[in-house]
Amino acid sequence: MLPGGGHSMKSSTLKRLPLAITMALATGQSAMAQDEDESVLEEVIVTGVKYSMTAAVEIKRESMAIVDSIVSEDLGKFPDNNVVEAMQRIPGVQVTDRGAGEVSVVSIRGLADVTTTINGRNVFTAAGRSVALQDIPSTLINRVDVYKTRSAENISRGIAGQIDIHTNRPFDFDIDEGLHFLGQVRATYMEAADEFNPQGSFLLSDRFETGGGGEFGWLINIAYTQVDWRDQGAHAGASFPFDTVANGLGQIPPDQGWTPGTDRGLPTAPGSTLPGDPSREYLHWRDAMFNLDARGERERPAGNVALQWAPNETSQYTMEVFYNGYREDIFNSLWFQFLNSPIYDLADPVEIYSGTNIIRGRTMGDGFSFTSGDVTVQQTDSWLYALNGQWELSDTFTLESDVAFQDSEFETDFWGQRVARIAPEFYININSGDGVPYLDYDPSGMGSPANDPTNVDNYFLDWGFQNGARSSGDALTWTADADWDVDWGVVKTLTFGARWDDRSAEDQVTPGLEGGPVDGTTLADLPPEFTMYNTGDFFGGQEGVVQGWVVADPNWVLSNLPQLRQIYGFADPSYSPVFQVDETQIAAYMQADFYADVGAGFIDGRVGLRWLDVDTDIASPDDTGAFVTANNSNTTTLPSLMVRWGMTENLLARFSYTETFNLPAFNQLNPYIQYFPDVTNIGYGTASGGNPNLEPIESENTDISLEWYFAEGSVLYATWFKRDISNNIVPFRNVVNIDLPDDSPDRGPYDYILSQPDNAGASSLDGWEFGVTWFPELPGWFNGLGIQGSYTILDSEQQLPVLDDVGNITGFDISPIGGVSDTSYSAILAYDRDTWNMRLSYFWRDDFYNNNEAALFANPLQVWRGQEESLDFQLTWIMTDHLTVTFDATNLTEPEYHWNYGNQPELFNFHNYLYSRTFSMGLRFEY
Repeated sequence: MLPGGGHSMKSSTLKRLPLAITMALATGQSAMAQDEDESVLEEVIVTGVKYSMTAAVEIKRESMAIVDSIVSEDLGKFPDNNVVEAMQRIPGVQVTDRGAGEVSVVSIRGLADVTTTINGRNVFTAAGRSVALQDIPSTLINRVDVYKTRSAENISRGIAGQIDIHTNRPFDFDIDEGLHFLGQVRATYMEAADEFNPQGSFLLSDRFETGGGGEFGWLINIAYTQVDWRDQGAHAGASFPFDTVANGLGQIPPDQGWTPGTDRGLPTAPGSTLPGDPSREYLHWRDAMFNLDARGERERPAGNVALQWAPNETSQYTMEVFYNGYREDIFNSLWFQFLNSPIYDLADPVEIYSGTNIIRGRTMGDGFSFTSGDVTVQQTDSWLYALNGQWELSDTFTLESDVAFQDSEFETDFWGQRVARIAPEFYININSGDGVPYLDYDPSGMGSPANDPTNVDNYFLDWGFQNGARSSGDALTWTADADWDVDWGVVKTLTFGARWDDRSAEDQVTPGLEGGPVDGTTLADLPPEFTMYNTGDFFGGQEGVVQGWVVADPNWVLSNLPQLRQIYGFADPSYSPVFQVDETQIAAYMQADFYADVGAGFIDGRVGLRWLDVDTDIASPDDTGAFVTANNSNTTTLPSLMVRWGMTENLLARFSYTETFNLPAFNQLNPYIQYFPDVTNIGYGTASGGNPNLEPIESENTDISLEWYFAEGSVLYATWFKRDISNNIVPFRNVVNIDLPDDSPDRGPYDYILSQPDNAGASSLDGWEFGVTWFPELPGWFNGLGIQGSYTILDSEQQLPVLDDVGNITGFDISPIGGVSDTSYSAILAYDRDTWNMRLSYFWRDDFYNNNEAALFANPLQVWRGQEESLDFQLTWIMTDHLTVTFDATNLTEPEYHWNYGNQPELFNFHNYLYSRTFSMGLRFEY
C-alpha cells in the first residue's frame, strides 16, 4: 500500500514515491522497513518546522544519489515566501540577483547551470532552455529535491544539478479523510515601497473508493500573489584614463595610446603613462554616476489540477495540468550625471587617492545630465499538461510511462523617456565611504535655481527609446521507465527506459528605435502631468546621495504612447523573427542496482549509462527577410557510478562518478552572420553572429561524502566534490576570408574578423560541504529546540582565451568562475512546540566575480560583487486544529549590496543597492 492507504507501485527512484520516505520518518522507521507496519503509517500526522527539517534528513539518507531537500512544514506551508529564497537553506546552494522584492537565480555549488523539473518533467520558460523558478508559487509545492549527483535515469542536462519540484496530488491524502479543504490569505508589507500586498491560495481535494475495489482522487490548487516593490541604487560609472590636471583633465579616447577593456585595468601608480604613448601621463577618473529608483507591480496567478485513478492494486493513472503566469509593470526612475567634462575653473582642487593616480573628488561644471522615466510591461503564460500511468505487471516487473505537453509564451515592451539639463556646477566625491558616491549640486553655496535638479524649468525634452520582444516555446515529451527485480547475485534491480522530446521555440523582436523629437516638440509643449518630481527617502536619505530629480511620469508615458511615438517619429511596434528552432531529443538508459552484506554493514550502489541524441534545426532571417538555416547535431554517452558503504547502522559513506552536459542556448546557435565591409581601408571587415557548430559543454564529476546519522532525524556530514568542465562556450573572434556579393566588385575576397561564440578553454571547480541537522531531546521548555547549519568552501578557475586583433589565441587568462563565492554558510535556529513553532535563519556568502562589464571600455573590466547576507524569521501559531496564524519577515538587517570593478572596492567602487525588508501576516484554515 502507498502511504495513506493507496495502492503500492514499486520504484527504485526517489522521484516516483515522493511521500514514502517522509511519512516513514514520522514513525521513526526507515523507508526500507516501512512495509513492516503499514497501519502505523496510516495513523501518523506530523507537521511543523521539526518535521520539515528532519524529513529532509531522511530523504538524504535513503537516496542513492546525493540529494538535499526542502519539505513543506504542513500542507501548503512551504518554509519561505519565495521558493528560491527557501533554497538558501540547502548546503552548497547559493542564491543571487536579489531585487524586485525577491531573489531569482539559484546556483548549486557555485554553478547556475541547473535543470528544473516539476514532478520529474523538464520545464522551461518561452524560448529558453531553463525556467523562471521564481514564477512558481510556494503554496503549490509539497517538496523540492536538489540532486547534486544524478543516476542514468535522471535528465543529465545541467552541469550544476537538478531541482525537482513536487506538487500536491490527491493520493497524498488518507482516503478516510474525505473532502479536504485548505485556504490561505496573507498580507505582505514591502517596507521600501510602503505597500501592503495580498496573497491567497486554496486547495480542494477528495479521494474515494470506486466500484470494483478501485480508488479515485481529484485535487484543485490555485494561488495568486501580488507584490508592489521598490529597489534603490546609487552607482559610480566606469573608469577611464583622463589627461592630467595641467592638460585640462579631458577624457582620452581609446585610439590615443590605450586599449579598452582590460580585466584588471590600466596601472594605478603615480606618474603612469599610456601603454601606446610613453610620453603621455594620465589619471583615472569616472565617466558618470547615476541613481536608480525602481518600482514595480507584479502579479503571479498559478494553479494545479490533478486526477488520480487506481482501478486495482497493480495500476495507477495520474492526469495533471499545471499553470503559472506572470504579469509585471516596472517603472524605473533613472538619474544620470556625466562626469567627463574637462577641468572647471573653480577654487576646489582635484583630490587624488594617496599613492595612486586615481581621482577621488573634483569640482566640475557644465555637465550634461539626464533623467529617464523607463516603463517596462511584460508577462508570461506557461502551461503543462501530463498523463502518467504506472503498472505492476508482475511481482518483479513495474512499468511507468508519461506523456506531457508544454506551451509557454513571454512578451515584453519598453519605452524610455528622457528629459535633460546642463548642471552649471557640482562637486563629486566618487567614494564617500563604503562605495557610495557623493554629489553636491551647490558647492559654492550660492543657491542658484539653475543648480536645482528638482526644478522642471532647468530641463528640456531629450531622447526617446522603444523596443520589445516576443518569445514562445512548446514541447511534446514521452518517457517510459521499467524496474525489474532480478536478484542476480549482488545485482538486485535493473532499471531501463527511454525519452523522446520534440521541442520548438521562436524569438521575435521589434526594431530598437532611439532618437530625439522630430516634430519640434519641446518640454513646454507637453502638459504638466508629463513630468513628476521624484523624491521620498531615496537610499535611506543618505547625505550626498541626490534625493530628488524631475523625471517623466511613467503612468503618463504608459497612457500616451501613441502621442510619444508621433513626437519621435517611431512606428508602432511590429515583431519579426530572430530565430526559429525545431529540436528533437532521443534518450535511452540502463542502470543496475547492486547490494552486498559486508561484515556488520553493507555496500550498495548503482551503475548506469545514458545515451542521448540531439538534433537541432535553427533558422534566422537575413537582411532581405530570407531565412538562413543550419543544423546542430550531437550524440552523447554519459556513464554514472554511485557506491554507498553502510559502515555501521548510522555511518554512511558515498562515492560517485558522473558525467553531465549542457546544450548551447538557442540564440547562440543562430546561423545568420552579419558582415560589415571595410570602408575605412583598415585592411579587414568585421562580422558578428551565432555559431551553429557549437558542441555541448561537458563535465566530469566526482563526489565523496561521509554522513553520520547520530540520532533520529539528525545528521552530521562532510562532502568533497570536483567538477572538470570542458568545451566552455565563450565569446570568440575568428578570421574568415570571403567575397561578399554586395561589396566592391573589384575588391575580391578579403578578411573579416568574425565575433561569435565558440568552444574554447576549460574550467574546474572543487570544494567541501559541511552540514548538521540536530533536534536533541531536552528537558522542559527547551525541548523542541533544533539547529541546522551548513558551510561551503569553493575553489574555481576558468580559462578565457586571450586573442590578438585578428583572432589568434595568444594564451589563456585564468579567472574565477562567475558567481562562485569562496565561502558561504547558513545557520538556522528552530523551535517546535505543539501549538507553535519558529525559525530564525541567517545566510551569508563571500564576495565573488560576477561578469565582465558590458561597456568594454571599462578599466578594470571585471565586475565583482561584495559579500551578501540575509536574516529571516518565521513564526507559526496553531490556534486550533483548523486555524493557523503565520508571520514571516525577510531581509531584516536590510544590508547594502556593493559591487566593484576589479575586486578593488576602495579604489573602483561601482554599484550600491538597497533592497527592502518584508513583513507578512497570514491566516490558514484547513478542514
